Amino acid sequence: MNGIHDMGGMQGLGEIGYRENEPGFHEAWEARLFAMVRALRTGSLRTGIESIPASDYLRMSYYERWYTAFVTRIIERGIVTGAEVDSGRADPVTVKDTPALTAEIAVDYLSITPKEEKDMKLTPRFRVGESVLGRNMNPTTHTRMPRYTRGKTGVVERDRGVFNLPDSEHSSGEPKPQHVYLVRFTGQELWGDDAPANDSVYIDMWEDYLEPA
Repeated sequence: MNGIHDMGGMQGLGEIGYRENEPGFHEAWEARLFAMVRALRTGSLRTGIESIPASDYLRMSYYERWYTAFVTRIIERGIVTGAEVDSGRADPVTVKDTPALTAEIAVDYLSITPKEEKDMKLTPRFRVGESVLGRNMNPTTHTRMPRYTRGKTGVVERDRGVFNLPDSEHSSGEPKPQHVYLVRFTGQELWGDDAPANDSVYIDMWEDYLEPA
């Protein structure tokens, strides 16, 4: 999806606000939201976040975007109603989950880290040291391919292994395992001759994002 979230290479957005030793959460509600997202296991919020209109996206904080996408998701799935979100109270006739989600259960969910790499043997399409070209693609759903790599040539530095293609999981819900490669793009290839000659950007790229150079 081409949207404001894909800011790499864009200009005029100001400096990145870096703070040394910045806390993971700035307010208590952010931590509660993070726990709710993990505990309710609603899946990735990326598509919802990327669908936020640009004017709203730019004024929102990081977790305000999470909240917007999360509320949309749980209403769509029938976990709550819009009226319940607005009132902050459960409708008395709403069917409750059994067993109830307790703080102890939520903590257990937070400790679960899914294994992303797939234990399967697939023939890699590209080799380390091979030149590859970023495909010129404009998907209408989520993708991990940065816009600024489309049509650009890089070199495969490493084969990361086999992982499901995020684009497929978000568009069709079907897994599409394939090799992921660490690809090096020179700064001048991405940004032109004015970029420093020694700069490079390293990006993890799924096979579907690449074609032979």
